Amino acid sequence: MIDLELETPTAADSPRASRVPPPAPSVNGELRDRVQKLRLGAGGAKGSRGGGVAWLPWVLCLALALTWAGVAMRTYRATAKDGDAAGGGPAGGSSSGSAKPPPSSGTLQLVLKGYVIPARQITVSPIDVGGKIIELNVVEGKLYKQNDLLAKLDPASYDAAVAEARATLAGAKQRLAAADSRRDEQDPKAVRQVEYDQVEEQLKEARANEQKAKRDYDRLAGAGGSAVAGRELQQGEGEYKAAAARTKRTEADLKLLRAGPRPEKMAALVADVEAARADVGAAQARLTNAEWRRGNCEIKAPIAGTVLTKSAELGNLVNPMAFSGGGGVCVMADLAEPEIDMKVAERDIAKVKVGQRCRFVPDAYPDREYVGRIDRIMPIANRSDNTINLRVKVTLPADETPGTFLKPDMGGAVTFLADEPAKK
Repeated sequence: MIDLELETPTAADSPRASRVPPPAPSVNGELRDRVQKLRLGAGGAKGSRGGGVAWLPWVLCLALALTWAGVAMRTYRATAKDGDAAGGGPAGGSSSGSAKPPPSSGTLQLVLKGYVIPARQITVSPIDVGGKIIELNVVEGKLYKQNDLLAKLDPASYDAAVAEARATLAGAKQRLAAADSRRDEQDPKAVRQVEYDQVEEQLKEARANEQKAKRDYDRLAGAGGSAVAGRELQQGEGEYKAAAARTKRTEADLKLLRAGPRPEKMAALVADVEAARADVGAAQARLTNAEWRRGNCEIKAPIAGTVLTKSAELGNLVNPMAFSGGGGVCVMADLAEPEIDMKVAERDIAKVKVGQRCRFVPDAYPDREYVGRIDRIMPIANRSDNTINLRVKVTLPADETPGTFLKPDMGGAVTFLADEPAKK
């Protein structure tokens, strides 16, 4: 610190001070005033010339030192926190009492924030049927097996539809049997041998009667003479012609029996059979559909999973066509193979690839670590924030019940590891 003292004339030093005008301010005077302000004294008292120490530079140095100490402390804490997240959290026992798995090998490459999502999530609703819920077994958070009964609808109207379809099918089968019988009656292959034998016997009898009538007619024709004989001759002639006609008719019946019906008639009979068979098929299809709809009154779990939300209560009316509420019974998810959804900045996307090893530490359980791999990288980037979504599939320990610790929408830190090069 420079201590300057500049002498200036005063009124006491000069007897002509009253007659001499005061001198103009000089540069030395201004310099002296500034130096006096910097001196450490009694508040800048006039005439103070002690050997004090300047306080302002020391205060500035102390403030600067405190500022850098605070920055160093924050930097150290942030580094320690990142190291804990990359290493799977602080050491300690797990929440379930099982030992924490050993840290995965590999070089830490990237740490991101991610959220748990189920691999499969399904809204459970009745299939093509609607009605009143008369039984409900849905409990939120409960784990169900596939095909477990969740709810049951009133099946009264569907039972009636099944009964009607069964009656229709029975009538169609009877009409088919009648059409088959009519067709078989006209089929030469369906004629039994006894029927051929019966017609042939009738033909033999007709021929024998024709021959007898012819002999009687010839005898009367040779008798001649009287009026009585003339009437008998006419009668014998008529009997002979009738016997001959019966013989021809029987021969025609036998020929038709052997030849079968006319083609157009047989075609009509076959068409009747096909139409009756088609009616049976349609009736069977209606019965199958009616039974299927009645079976859908029992709403079963489509997958093995946990109920996330309950959408209906006992006595509610549900309808699968009601997309905006009223159509679903619950929402189920398969939590046995959870995934982690996250966003990666475009500048970091080159650091990750499908199949890369990862570690996931949930925020709720920092002492638990899950091993996973990148399952897929989404093909479209987000233009708004210059990121790309990716999914990591994690593996649950064998002794952990799905949904116990990792629940949908829980957050955590995902550490991406770079595979270490093989040693030579």
